Amino acid sequence: MSRKTYPTSSELSYVSLDLLSYLESEQTMPFHIFADVVMPDFLHHLSKFHPASESDLHGKLEEIRNDLTYIKKACGRVKQWEDKVNKEIKEFIIQSFDDAFKDGTEALENSRRTNFLQDKIEQTRSVVSVLKNQIFSPLELSSVNLDSESFKRSSFSMKDGYQMPFQLPDQNIVNEMIRERSLKEIQVVYNDLDVASKMCLLCFSVFPENAVIKKKVLVHWWVGEGFIDSPSSGGKTAEETGNVFLKELISKGFIEPVRKKRRASSENCKMQPWVRYAVIELAKTAGFLCFDTEGNPTANFCSSRRACLVKTVKGSSLRKFTYGFDLDLEKVRTLFNVNEPHLDFRVDFFSKMKYLRVLQLGRWQASAKQLVEVEDGGFLKGLKNMKLLRYFSLRGISRITEIPDSICRLSNLRILNLNGCHNLEKLPAGIGSLKLLTHLDMSECYLISHMPKGLALLSQLQVLKGFVIRKPRPRVQYCKLADLAKLENLRKLGIHVDRTHDKAEDELRSLPEFKRLRSLSVAWSRIYNSSTPRNESTIQRIVSMKPIINKISSLRTPDPTTPVSKSPPASLEKLGLQYFPGPTMPDWLKLLDLQNLKKLYVREGELLSDLRMAVYHPQNVRALRLKYLPQLQMNWVELQALFPKLSYLEKVKCPKLCLFPCDENGEWMRPAAEAEQA
Repeated sequence: MSRKTYPTSSELSYVSLDLLSYLESEQTMPFHIFADVVMPDFLHHLSKFHPASESDLHGKLEEIRNDLTYIKKACGRVKQWEDKVNKEIKEFIIQSFDDAFKDGTEALENSRRTNFLQDKIEQTRSVVSVLKNQIFSPLELSSVNLDSESFKRSSFSMKDGYQMPFQLPDQNIVNEMIRERSLKEIQVVYNDLDVASKMCLLCFSVFPENAVIKKKVLVHWWVGEGFIDSPSSGGKTAEETGNVFLKELISKGFIEPVRKKRRASSENCKMQPWVRYAVIELAKTAGFLCFDTEGNPTANFCSSRRACLVKTVKGSSLRKFTYGFDLDLEKVRTLFNVNEPHLDFRVDFFSKMKYLRVLQLGRWQASAKQLVEVEDGGFLKGLKNMKLLRYFSLRGISRITEIPDSICRLSNLRILNLNGCHNLEKLPAGIGSLKLLTHLDMSECYLISHMPKGLALLSQLQVLKGFVIRKPRPRVQYCKLADLAKLENLRKLGIHVDRTHDKAEDELRSLPEFKRLRSLSVAWSRIYNSSTPRNESTIQRIVSMKPIINKISSLRTPDPTTPVSKSPPASLEKLGLQYFPGPTMPDWLKLLDLQNLKKLYVREGELLSDLRMAVYHPQNVRALRLKYLPQLQMNWVELQALFPKLSYLEKVKCPKLCLFPCDENGEWMRPAAEAEQA
């Protein structure tokens, strides 16, 4: 039986007696010596004297070294961690050197030696990895909860029953130290911000801990407050200006983007708990909001112009706010619903809030889990006195069937969000009087039968979502798509098409007249409801749709009598198609200028089998998302030829797109693009 030989002291010439003496001492070795001197040499030593079967040790040690480099940058302020990591690393290095100096005849079993190294390295890797993940972010503020259950459970107990060799500090002391330090450090950065940036930052104090927040909600709030404006012509849009503020707050470490999968862009953001604590303290000092003892915003606006509707374990602020007869509602400038699920307002409630600028009653969360409902929409009649209201959101509120005519008196309204009001059936006929309106979102309002003629009078409109193209009703005046072509500021348009309307494509052929349009999304009504079992009735539904599909196909051949626009068509940068009923891409797309198209999203087309577009195919698409397309058939080479500049692909439930180099999430990213994003 062969016996492994171990290196003698002469073979370990790189290890000096001074270094060994230092390791065995009680002194703390600085991170830069471990990371830059000891670890490289030890990795070299390990690679020489351990067989290939143990090569995974080298990878784990390399991981430890990389993590130490990360920690070295942040741990200057968290000295207590250095001692603990030192002890772990010193123990296994000393033991390894001690074993290496032993004479080969001392019968140290190979398996025992390997087990020791495995256990010790795994243990050390766990300590270092957890520390790296727990140490806080760009401001280097430690938010680690040393006494949390998740921290205690995090792989520190090895299979031999080994426990962490140190006592965790008292939770309250650590929390107070970190809070004080984070507040002082954030105060310094906060003082360097301009007034507008400070006010934008303080808005984050409203949201619960670890909340994922839609950036759009923040930007619209800032527009409503007047922190940023939404110009009617020239200059930056509200979104562009808001993104500048968000990027500043991200760069200074106040917030961080929340990305979905590997996408470079992010629609959401969040704030770390310790930063939120400091921001709440700053908001208290500035009189931005009133908070309870637990840091929750309240409806009390005695020392502030802002009130929040918050439901906690101790109760709801709604009743006190709505039925508190001693409250002077004229003082309120902002009313923000944080988490109140049931809104019950008196009919005359809003009539007293004459100076309100921001009314956020609907859902603000990035997810659709936040439910909000009202008894009925009668309370909205009091809107008529809110002459200064700039931002109004009913997003996701159920049981509102009609927006009253009183909304037409809101002469300063910029943003109206009705997204997800599933019971909404009607818009006011006089909506055209909202001359300053820049954003109107009616997405997912499926019961609205037609668009009021007044939409064509909204000359400042920049974003319009949820425009409906349906069969006209007799004696009903409605807005056609072509009527919107004269809106010179319209840059983002979302359309819902009734696929049973055989003249729908005629309306879509007016899209080239929208000269400033940059983003277009078109969704057709569905053949069947996704909740319906896919049995023979599904096939019958598809068969029953054949005449309509044939009609759509016949419309792809342009009518020679149809006038063709001689002026340059709309130059799109983003295009989304959903539930398209045909087997090939719609023919009217060739009327648009797609040379600058960067993003193409196609989803849920039951019959779509070909992505090629008639006459001209866009060559500059960078991002492509394909979802729920059961008939789409193409190989990877063909797709790359079709989109030569593609850098990001998301593929979900497209069974005939085989052998694509996507990861487990259905994503592919060009290596160069991934490197730029890192």
